[in-house]
Amino acid sequence: MKKILLLIFFISPFIYGQISTDRPDQTEASIVLEKNILQIESGFSFDEKNIINNLFRFGLSKSVEIRLNTNYIFMDSPDGKNIPNSQFGDIEIGAKIQIYRSIENLTTVAFLSHLSIPTASNYYTSDGYGTLNRILISHDLSKTLSLGYNLGYNKVYGSSGAFVYTLAIAKSIGYWGIYAELFGENSRKESPNSYDLGLTYLLKENIQFDISLGKGFNNKTDYFALGLSWNYNLTK
Repeated sequence: MKKILLLIFFISPFIYGQISTDRPDQTEASIVLEKNILQIESGFSFDEKNIINNLFRFGLSKSVEIRLNTNYIFMDSPDGKNIPNSQFGDIEIGAKIQIYRSIENLTTVAFLSHLSIPTASNYYTSDGYGTLNRILISHDLSKTLSLGYNLGYNKVYGSSGAFVYTLAIAKSIGYWGIYAELFGENSRKESPNSYDLGLTYLLKENIQFDISLGKGFNNKTDYFALGLSWNYNLTK
């Protein structure tokens, strides 16, 4: 833990991205998309399960955005079971609501909620409807340095819920960005805690590339991910 905190302190004077995205870190941004902005955030993560993730966000009003999240999962068949090699997981629909944004833009607060719908087949589904809820908070420590954190609770019907947390520090300079993050959850069954690091680069004013990796402190989390985010003003 001390090594990770020292690493966060060391890299914080460097860099972070230019488009407000909810990837590649686990900390969801506390800023709602502007009205009529469509944003697509896509990524591929390499882990025990390789996943293609697509998050579609749309600014519905000044303080509300609506969202659709999908995961296409590549899974090996454990123990000789006849599991389909790749398939879509359960879809998630939701909204992010701006609760507070200071005039000086130093602190922002939002609420995020998703409904998980059991649309996937066996092995790829959570077998029930679920809700994923978070309070999102961020502080601009300077024009280029920011601190963000999420606190939430996830619950799938028929199973125990889990409290979740994230904490990320990030900084931007030019077209580049970097962040470091701690994240985890706590439930009756387990309490996995992990960290990740990532780099972003603004390819164009509305297109951003990202790369990240994550490791678990007390669990088997070990992933590498690549992503691309794009936004467009539908009124243009």
